[in-house]
Amino acid sequence: MIFRDRRFPLATGAGSDAIHKDPIYSYAVTRLADDKGRVGTGLAFTLGAGNELVCRAAAFYAERLKGIPIEDLMADFGQLFNRLSNEQQYRWLGPHKGVVHLALASVTNACFDLWAKTRGVPLWKLLTELSAAEIVNTLDLSYLEDELTKAEAISLLESNMATGHKRMGIIEKGYVGYDTSVGWFNYSDEKVRENCKRALENGFSAMKLKVGSEDPLRDIRRAHIVR
Repeated sequence: MIFRDRRFPLATGAGSDAIHKDPIYSYAVTRLADDKGRVGTGLAFTLGAGNELVCRAAAFYAERLKGIPIEDLMADFGQLFNRLSNEQQYRWLGPHKGVVHLALASVTNACFDLWAKTRGVPLWKLLTELSAAEIVNTLDLSYLEDELTKAEAISLLESNMATGHKRMGIIEKGYVGYDTSVGWFNYSDEKVRENCKRALENGFSAMKLKVGSEDPLRDIRRAHIVR
């Protein structure tokens, strides 16, 4: 098991919004290795300070997975996730938010990555080849079981599996994307304008603009620039 605290200072204005005006894009990275040398990598995103807390929490959780074969882990990952997130002492820091959830995200991503590498297929393909029950077993449904039981979730998935082949075309054409980097909050109007032109040249027809200025007219002006 390897854990890394990776931080990347950004260019002036990049990554900013109305609340987070000077972020340092940071990642709590978890790497889990099996006895055959395969490594699964997971990460959780933070904005700088406190990233080390997520790394330490991820190490705490990952230690509890040591020695368990990945197939055994993933066979009932939803229950495992529930047990980890409700660990009696660490849950005081969460249990389903903040440092705890970010750390579990990093470990969870590493587990799924290692699972796919063990099976020798991309993760999306592994998931599409699972049965409805196997998919649901990877999920912790405790937060919504009053509205959706495990049996109902399985039934919902099973009802759509027969038509799965009709949706495989998305693998060839991909999903429509948008450019999230054109309109960071601290960018000047001219910078937003230049970025929009560049995004159009790169084939994007949708873009994201950060709003929330103390002066609403600034947001309106910038929205007109994007339009």
